[in-house]
Amino acid sequence: MKVDFHCHTTASDGALTPSEIIDLAVQYNVECLSITDHDTTAGYESALEYAKQQGVQLIAGVEASCSWRGQTIHIVGLDFDVKHKVFQAGLAEIRAMRWDRANQMIDKLNQRPNFNLTNLGDKIRQRVGPGIVGRSHFAQLFIEEGLVSNTPQAFDKYLKRGRVGYVNSDWPALEAVVGWITAAGGVAVIAHPKVYKFTSRKLNMLIADFKLAGGQGIEVVNQSRPSSDIIGMADRANAHGLYASLGSDFHRPEHTWRGLGWLAPLPEKTTPIWALFKTPIKGLEKQK
Repeated sequence: MKVDFHCHTTASDGALTPSEIIDLAVQYNVECLSITDHDTTAGYESALEYAKQQGVQLIAGVEASCSWRGQTIHIVGLDFDVKHKVFQAGLAEIRAMRWDRANQMIDKLNQRPNFNLTNLGDKIRQRVGPGIVGRSHFAQLFIEEGLVSNTPQAFDKYLKRGRVGYVNSDWPALEAVVGWITAAGGVAVIAHPKVYKFTSRKLNMLIADFKLAGGQGIEVVNQSRPSSDIIGMADRANAHGLYASLGSDFHRPEHTWRGLGWLAPLPEKTTPIWALFKTPIKGLEKQK
């Protein structure tokens, strides 16, 4: 059975609408999916009825931004009560912080003498629409306007730390974000741990603080094929008593290296994240 517990829609910075993500799940035989848009559950909520019609089981999901020791960390929340007031108030706080950051980025870029992009603010707001603004919206706009050729170039030239468009984000603390997820009855998961490029010691420190806050899972599988990275992360999950999750972090079809549900299986030695779900997953009930 194919599952994917990490993907994005137009409700945040993905290219496909929630219903289009469900269609893609059907195309790729993904039977159980979690839409984990950045700091919002709108994508999950709008797709729920259509997913039922198409025979795709949706698990409530979100990818929340937080700060840990001065660095941005993403925590995936799974299988929570979407209507929990404290949880939703926390996400609303982060969304407001996102727009504050975006407006500062717009001001900084507009003040650069040789930055040749008119009406930047209007174009970003039009691009984001009712979704959740992120740096990738700036990157996509820069590509379309011919300022850069691809997303990495947009970050390297304008958006990463030290560049003209970079604005530091003081997100809520790791402990707060994990607390919101667990208060809503959900399971907190460290998203894509390899992305942070931490040393082994620093990743262990993150895991220790995450567990103290009530976190229970870590993404072990983000790749389409078995690898030494997956085996190493599985060993780390077991060593720290964490449950293993898997997710593609799918954003857009043109990212041909990362497809929805294109995931290697969880290593047999791990305990899968769905063992913690209150929501039973058809086809996985009897698996460990």
